[in-house]
Amino acid sequence: MKKIHLLLLVLAMVGCQGAALTGLVLFKGTEVPPKFDDLLKGEKRVAVVSRAVYSNAYELQNAPREIARQVSVLLNDNIRHATRLNHRNNKLHVVEQSKVEAWLDDRNNDFESFSEVGRDKSIGADIVIGIDIVGFQIRHPQNASLIQGRCHVQVQAVECATGKILASDKLMIVDPPSMPIPNNPELEPQFRAQFIRVVSTRIATLFHYYDKNKRDRIDADNLEMHRIN
Repeated sequence: MKKIHLLLLVLAMVGCQGAALTGLVLFKGTEVPPKFDDLLKGEKRVAVVSRAVYSNAYELQNAPREIARQVSVLLNDNIRHATRLNHRNNKLHVVEQSKVEAWLDDRNNDFESFSEVGRDKSIGADIVIGIDIVGFQIRHPQNASLIQGRCHVQVQAVECATGKILASDKLMIVDPPSMPIPNNPELEPQFRAQFIRVVSTRIATLFHYYDKNKRDRIDADNLEMHRIN
């Protein structure tokens, strides 16, 4: 009888621990720390600048500016106004994208370095998140009747005062990741807009905490790309 009681006690303890672990996982969720965790902490003024380093007028269009705008919004939402206090930095100031675009327009998008943009008095940034778009396409290269977003970007965080590169990463983003999907004139604009959102999200999550499951399913959840026939 004593052995039975002992066994039941052990099983109860294991069950409680399992429940506690399950609760901990549910509470913490699937949040992942950013690759560049400490970069945007403290009182900092940050500008986001995106440029294309290749020419493909049809597919590229205004993608650099659209990506920069969305990255700016995501940094504001997920760092300055983060829901979790330990992830929030309300001392972060993301320079208004209208100011960055006005600076670029005045110079016909011609500048030598990202730090040059940030140092200008109208911008006054401490750090520039510089995005070089090396490749961007939505139509399949071998078959125009298929679409699959492909974007190759290099992301740098540059200290404006010194021009020093504080962090750098290269991303090759393919979506849907498994295979292309059939194209049609009505779908393509919607697909392009959603792919830009996917690219912007991938870039922004280098700098803020994120839910990996949610990030990796952003295409299927919002456009149902994987289920289009």
